[in-house]
Amino acid sequence: MLLPVLSSACYTDQYWFELERQKIFGSLWIFIGLKQQLQQENDFITRTVGGVPVLVQNINGELRAFRNTCTHKGMPIQTQLYGNRKLLCPYHGWSFHGDGRLRGIPNEHIYNICNRSELNLKQLGIETVGNFIFINISEKPFPIENQLSEQLRSCLEIVSKHFDSRVSYTTFTGRYNWKLNFENILDWNHVPFVHSKTFSPIVNYAAALPKNKESTKTVDEGTQEKPTSPFRDIDFRTPIHRRDEVLLHDINWISRVSLEYHGRWYTKFLENIFDKGHLFGCHIFPNFNFGSLHGETFYLQQYDPLAPDLTNFHSWVFTSKIKEELPPQPHLLWGIHHAEKRVIDEDRVLLEAMQASLLNAGTMGVLGDYEHRQHTMARWYMQNLAGKEAMK
Repeated sequence: MLLPVLSSACYTDQYWFELERQKIFGSLWIFIGLKQQLQQENDFITRTVGGVPVLVQNINGELRAFRNTCTHKGMPIQTQLYGNRKLLCPYHGWSFHGDGRLRGIPNEHIYNICNRSELNLKQLGIETVGNFIFINISEKPFPIENQLSEQLRSCLEIVSKHFDSRVSYTTFTGRYNWKLNFENILDWNHVPFVHSKTFSPIVNYAAALPKNKESTKTVDEGTQEKPTSPFRDIDFRTPIHRRDEVLLHDINWISRVSLEYHGRWYTKFLENIFDKGHLFGCHIFPNFNFGSLHGETFYLQQYDPLAPDLTNFHSWVFTSKIKEELPPQPHLLWGIHHAEKRVIDEDRVLLEAMQASLLNAGTMGVLGDYEHRQHTMARWYMQNLAGKEAMK
């Protein structure tokens, strides 16, 4: 058994929520969207990261990230979650160049502007790994390589090559702390109990179980990758973290377990099934979960904190590349997303109940040995938000 590291206050109190905004979401690289969503000139997506409104837009084929506020009155430049529109404030018509410089002001003479250079949009750090877009809202972003290991970045680049261009996206709220969602994703032991009729029947659960107390191997023992496997150079073992100091690389995980393969009705529509017989998963701190079933379908989840007890859940689903000669298949994405939402809702009901119980909880429960990843994450959290002294 492992002793808890986080107190219930870390999930319920405004004090810890504000620290998270500053030291996690205001400092780390945060996933913001997919390149598939920004294929055309002036395609955009908007989000809020650490309380900061963020805009990512396709400018002449290059992705740029800005604070989504006009420098006149603070009006959002783009008011929708996604769309296609120039950098034009909808309130007073101020327009901006692709690099954020102020371009034009209708009736400029009535403003008596002294220094136009002070009215440019604020640019933010942006990086892409394969089709995945990350932004950093800090003044001096650190290299993304310090957060995402070479193996993790390689996995994201490998799978990106197989993405279809069409994506289904939705968002909704859950009344629980965002950390409960991240911990839940890492807790594979809940699957047969919570998702007994949805996700559990798909997974080769026995193969995912560790073979002994010290085993953390997440691929079947004795399995050797074929030379043609796209993941032949990736080590999916998850070592138990034993160092005193926890690094960012230590709280991101990739996994891959065997699944029995059965072709689906839509398999004939796909160009290539690149990872047949496997469930691939990628979990990036603080709030990103991505995976694929057989390399046929992909799911992506993100949970943005709105308040200590309120989370904005983002959900994307898409398939591997559909054959070029076929028309779009919106019914296919609808069906996949409907099934994905059933699984998400099964978790949401329990996470909301858990959040309610934490309000009056003096201490957190113990962790099982299999929950060493949650324990490692909690140690990083306390070291970086409360300081190393808090861990003694």
